[in-house]
Amino acid sequence: MRRLFIVIALLAACQCVFGQGSREDGLWMIRKSDPVDRQGFVEGDAFVFSRPVDKLPAGTWVEFGVTLENAGDKAPLHYMVEFYDGGKWVSDPDFIRNDGLSDYSFYTVTSTVRHPSVFLATYRFRSVVRDTLKVRCRVCSSYAVDRSTLDAADPENLVGIKKKSYVGAYLQPLGRRCPAHTKDVLLVGNSFTYYHGEPFILEEIAFSQGWRLNIGASLKGGQTYRQHCGLQMTLHTCTMGRYDYAFIQGQSQEPAQYAADPAGKKDVLDSYMQLCGYIREISPRAKIYVENTWGYPAISNGGFESLEEFDCKLDEGTTLLASAAGTAKSLVGQVFTAARDEFKLLDKDDKHQSLAGSYLKACVTYLTISGRRFKGEVPSCGLPEADAARLREIAEQTVLGR
Repeated sequence: MRRLFIVIALLAACQCVFGQGSREDGLWMIRKSDPVDRQGFVEGDAFVFSRPVDKLPAGTWVEFGVTLENAGDKAPLHYMVEFYDGGKWVSDPDFIRNDGLSDYSFYTVTSTVRHPSVFLATYRFRSVVRDTLKVRCRVCSSYAVDRSTLDAADPENLVGIKKKSYVGAYLQPLGRRCPAHTKDVLLVGNSFTYYHGEPFILEEIAFSQGWRLNIGASLKGGQTYRQHCGLQMTLHTCTMGRYDYAFIQGQSQEPAQYAADPAGKKDVLDSYMQLCGYIREISPRAKIYVENTWGYPAISNGGFESLEEFDCKLDEGTTLLASAAGTAKSLVGQVFTAARDEFKLLDKDDKHQSLAGSYLKACVTYLTISGRRFKGEVPSCGLPEADAARLREIAEQTVLGR
């Protein structure tokens, strides 16, 4: 369905073209063997993302996302996301924030916490785009992450586009149709959310259905509810806006472990409730969901006697958490169970989700937010059209019923 590609360039003193993405559907997956890093960024330097197009009419919406992570403690703190629109670089006021130091679109944190910064947005171009679609992430202050002054010669001034199974960047035209609904959505989680770019897929699927989702995300591998309570990025993201919906995804075993031993694992409940409290301070009307994720064969069924017991305990644990905190439950695991006989939903490690699994998870989240069945043309996001259609059908049957 979508067979264009992205070219990424870094512009500073010179321009370096890194070549085509590893997939041809708008998602840029950075290989560990071919990292995209930048040494010595100072104010005004930028990551520039470009994608060839025939012609995009004025009024076209574009989805953009990027995941950056610092590899040094003298890397840039603030970035402004800008779109090349009408012959000049412009920022959308909806994406601009201020922390008393600078206006910015997103910020990064010290390399010692190993926390990537995820930015997602949809922007409507005011002018015709001919030949090339361009977006850039420009360093917009003189501050390093430790609040010192940026120094191009400092070896600790090193930042990279995130590798492995994160999505490094995403640039996708969405058409001219204006969304009927706009909602602010918070995602707090780990690799069970970021693998294969599930937030990017969610945003695109929702837009095709007339929903513009403004997503704030704090995603770091392996994090428990308790660890998220101590992360600067999570606390900042929870409180930086008034959310309509929030989805909290903890470490893959902890809800099941809590169900098996509520007294011994009481901190699972305490930390989940603490996260909910952070969200409610600023977003008291947000609908909060604890994600019931999937059981998996790896690590001897997560430490349980069987895959079925693992699934059962995840269901039981998330039900207990939701009940105690006055939240709801997202039925990701139940949908995985319904689809696992037809599709390979797990990656090679028999634990993390495959692209099909990320697509299915995004469908569940969209259906949970909208409460409506899919209609019209829905993007397949790199999957075969028939597979994507069947995954959507299974998600509808489980989340909404027949």
